[in-house]
Amino acid sequence: MPTSLLTPPEPYHAIIGLAGHVDHGKTTLIEALTGIVTSRPHEQQLGMTQDLGFAHFSDEDGNTIGVVDVPGHERYLRNMVAGVWHINVLLLVVSAEEGCMPMTLMHTLVARAMGVRHIVVCLSKSDKVPDEQLAETEELVLETIMDASGIVPEIIPVSAVTGKNIQQLKTLLIQQAKASAECMQREKSPALMYVDRAFVVNGIGTIVTGTLAAGALKTGDKLRCEPAGMTGAIRSVQTYHQQTDEAVATSRVAVNIKGLTRKQVRRGSLLFAPDAPVSMQTQCIVRVRQFDLTTETVPSGRNKVVEVASGSWHGEARYIPLPDSDLARLVFSQPVPVYFGQRMAIIPDINRSLVIQGEVLWCDFIPRHRKRQIYDHLQCLPETLTPQSQLDILLELQGFYPVALHPSDSPVAVTEHQRQLGDFIVASSWLETMKQSVMNMLAPGQTYSTAELAYAVKTDEAVCAEILKLLKAAGQIHLKFAKWHAGEGSSEDDLPPEAQAILRQARSLGKEGLETNKTDLGKDKKWLRQLVHQKYLVAIDQQIYFDGGVYLDLVKSVVAERQPEDTISLQEIKGIVELSRKYLIPFVNKMEKDGWLRRHEEVRIILKSWKS
Repeated sequence: MPTSLLTPPEPYHAIIGLAGHVDHGKTTLIEALTGIVTSRPHEQQLGMTQDLGFAHFSDEDGNTIGVVDVPGHERYLRNMVAGVWHINVLLLVVSAEEGCMPMTLMHTLVARAMGVRHIVVCLSKSDKVPDEQLAETEELVLETIMDASGIVPEIIPVSAVTGKNIQQLKTLLIQQAKASAECMQREKSPALMYVDRAFVVNGIGTIVTGTLAAGALKTGDKLRCEPAGMTGAIRSVQTYHQQTDEAVATSRVAVNIKGLTRKQVRRGSLLFAPDAPVSMQTQCIVRVRQFDLTTETVPSGRNKVVEVASGSWHGEARYIPLPDSDLARLVFSQPVPVYFGQRMAIIPDINRSLVIQGEVLWCDFIPRHRKRQIYDHLQCLPETLTPQSQLDILLELQGFYPVALHPSDSPVAVTEHQRQLGDFIVASSWLETMKQSVMNMLAPGQTYSTAELAYAVKTDEAVCAEILKLLKAAGQIHLKFAKWHAGEGSSEDDLPPEAQAILRQARSLGKEGLETNKTDLGKDKKWLRQLVHQKYLVAIDQQIYFDGGVYLDLVKSVVAERQPEDTISLQEIKGIVELSRKYLIPFVNKMEKDGWLRRHEEVRIILKSWKS
């Protein structure tokens, strides 16, 4: 028996977006395909779909295919964008009586801007025109949609009233949906979902619905919500009105979330797995492609305000074309969640027949001196972006990328020119350059914190910390008083956690000092003596301890430019160090004990200069 008869077909998940001009029969067609009426009572009375409608049907293997009905009127274009975001197949409905209309073409352009690659054209109301007219309309529509989309679509005449070709249409849609779903394989990415509806059910809590465009959701998973900046946990998941243990992209889902209120999550919010590479940004660099049915183009003025839509979110941004490139900068009025490869529809407000596709290539800050270098590299990215495209560009431009960005379905592969450094993959040549830069900074007598070094060598603080670990392991640097010093030596980050906790506490208190009679150190008090012995802490009396670095800074401020045999009064010292008398006398006594000062009647004599 053939293997294909023994092996059940692989399940898949897909969504079809239904679009087209108003009154071309979309809602009636959905009812004929699925048996579900998507229009609401007030829309039925109006005779016009105003918001997204949802339905579904199953193939012969039990796979459920979602259907999203989008409004056909120009006034509801934003809702249309929300409906075709991350669909598998666009079902474009064109009336055989009227042919392509303005919104037919606008919907085609928006779908193309959103990256839709599978289009089926349905000639509705085909029973109302003669066969000769139907054939002419079919040829004209096919040519028009091909020109607008760059795709050769399947086309089929149907009648929702007589049932003509409805089953054939459903079969065609299943074939297209399955092919697209197998190609996308989005279930291997972190969960990503724009919210199109949020509401509260008494006794249950906050419910959100949307299209799960990537990854999977299951009970107990945590989801980050932006722009609310909150994280919630999933109580339960439904797909197509059925309770499920796990929902997989691409599918319509309803999620009950604990920890998010109705005010925090709303239409346009982005829900995503905490490990998804999403960040809040006020600007980004996009690769643009203009889809235009006229000769008009977007103005090149640097302050041109355009409408931007992605998923169910839409807002305004300043559109700034970058010279001699197909790149543009989008500057948003407020922070929005963005990620590499994100598709955006950019619609200039002066011309509704023009749609610009924006594809996010860069989300991070760009220093002025690196602009041209970064722009040139972004120009060289491949036409079709993949997760590897982002990794390649990050290695090329900044020398590293977080391991978390690596696709979860494949092992992290490190080439001979790369190495893994903690939670990062770094370019070997870049790493050697950065190590040398750090050592140049830590010239004899120069000390810096991790944050200061990261800023100086222009890299991320977390990856800088990993580089410092390497240099420390090689005996080239050590950490003391929260500053890195060149050369070998005991390093405070090697202290036991209990000792480090005391050190952090003393350091945070600064000149207030750690007073043991006011602080309950419990069993950890034994580490005080060890910290004093290693000179991480300085005991200015039996109960008051200063961080060693704080103590030396105070000593330096007192001695300053003074030379041996110079005198200084106690009042002058108080004005310099700004310590209360309770701390001042023990501090001065400690300076005398350490050989910095000697008391002579009412003044102190400097015994050695700071430089010595």
